[in-house]
Amino acid sequence: MRLSDLITELLEILRSGEQDLTWSSYASVDDAVNELEDLRQKISDPEAQQRLRFLCLPTGALEEIAISSGWAKEWLRLVNEEYGPDLYPQ
Repeated sequence: MRLSDLITELLEILRSGEQDLTWSSYASVDDAVNELEDLRQKISDPEAQQRLRFLCLPTGALEEIAISSGWAKEWLRLVNEEYGPDLYPQ
């Protein structure tokens, strides 16, 4: 499932360096990583898919991290272009 691929890409970014979590709901990068790893394991479950979609919404925790940490362009490419149809099917 392509949502699993999105999670893999997000995990790579989160692990690549310092992340600013000020505006997110996470206390640490490890918390974000752990949740994404858990979601990746359960991604065939509609509840896991819904949670990922929630985290990816505008002003969602993952978008807040992306903007605050300087990878907003990559974030927009991932959620709007590459995985947008999978995140938000018509």
